[in-house]
Amino acid sequence: MPACILRIAEPKDIDSLARLHVAIWRDTYRELAPPEAFTALDVPRRKSFWQDKFDHPAAGQGIFIAEVEGELAGFSLASASSNPEFDDMAEIKFLYVSPEFKRQGIGRLLIAKAATHLADEGFKSAGLGVVEGNEPAIEFYRALGGRESGRYTDAGPLWRSPNIIYAWPDVRVLSALNS
Repeated sequence: MPACILRIAEPKDIDSLARLHVAIWRDTYRELAPPEAFTALDVPRRKSFWQDKFDHPAAGQGIFIAEVEGELAGFSLASASSNPEFDDMAEIKFLYVSPEFKRQGIGRLLIAKAATHLADEGFKSAGLGVVEGNEPAIEFYRALGGRESGRYTDAGPLWRSPNIIYAWPDVRVLSALNS
């Protein structure tokens, strides 16, 4: 694995987060999302999204960045869930790694960092939603011990995607990946 630095994201990272978020989203969902979602998703829209996350953080929110040689390689966002299907689990809302850095352990580091943060915030369990058909992500979460615990349809606004919830009843299991 390349030398990777994990750090807490700051408002100065909004532009970089927005650009990387759009690039990874378009790469990941190119064969799953409808064309109108690609038209609607752009960097200004994601900049607004990230600005809102910094201005109005959710309970227990943590935003983490992975950098390799000064380049943004991935990010995660975790907090309390506003999705009723998650019950009392915290939610890892985003875990994205740039295509050029995939399969190098960065996703594992980011999810462990998010889980450690959630445990420190007092959450006992965590889950995440993955779009049906995103087989690489599904395989990754299963390999990390995630178990399917439900399904839901994302509310949008870009795309009402069908999602599978993968859960870890003990968030410390994910935290231990950092050891």
